[in-house]
Amino acid sequence: MANGSFSLIKCGEVEIAASCETQDGNQMEAYLPSTVLFFMQTGQLHIETDGQLHTVDRNNFGLLRKHTKCKFHKTWSNEEAGAKTYGFVLTNAYINRIVEKVPIPKSTSATKTTFLSLPPTQSLTTVMNFLIDHVDNEEALQALLIANEDAASIFREFSIAEIADLEKLMDHNYLYNIPLKELAIRSGRSLSSFNRDFRAIYNDTPHRWIMNKRLEYARYLMFTDHKRHSEVFLA
Repeated sequence: MANGSFSLIKCGEVEIAASCETQDGNQMEAYLPSTVLFFMQTGQLHIETDGQLHTVDRNNFGLLRKHTKCKFHKTWSNEEAGAKTYGFVLTNAYINRIVEKVPIPKSTSATKTTFLSLPPTQSLTTVMNFLIDHVDNEEALQALLIANEDAASIFREFSIAEIADLEKLMDHNYLYNIPLKELAIRSGRSLSSFNRDFRAIYNDTPHRWIMNKRLEYARYLMFTDHKRHSEVFLA
């Protein structure tokens, strides 16, 4: 990551991405295959989904629904050296296990909510600090649901399996070395369904399409972005 650092920590089924200790405020796009709980340690995170702009302030939390195409950028005050974000990537199975331990009304209707702003509570902040220190502790999500009744019903809905938009998923993941089986899981499909739907959309195999997309991107870096051949090769 330019102008910053990125690290990935895994605690059980929760992947903790210390995704920004950064001085880069440029806007980026994402299409995430899992629900993500964001915590801003410093600075502000601005997320645009469905034409709406949401802001996660310092020491606050935000919950982004899986399979949501979004744009985001980060800002910080003059007193801060940059912005630092922790993103907790939550699988459907993990959320379901947590939801089973917290009483949630069964009569809540479906929602199209893609982002939920969560103010800090003492219990949630305390447990989140433990997680940041590499502790695998399911009490963090239980604290979130207990602290916010509205969040609880929405959070349960976030755990329901959904079929991802395959084109958006591939456009945001072809540069990463993700096995096809894992891509299929992230798309909410079996491997056979993934291959069938992929060929119907692209009229090509996933492997050949990914290779061609990477070659196109390499060509762009060399001839438009004027990167050296060695830089492109390493990338």
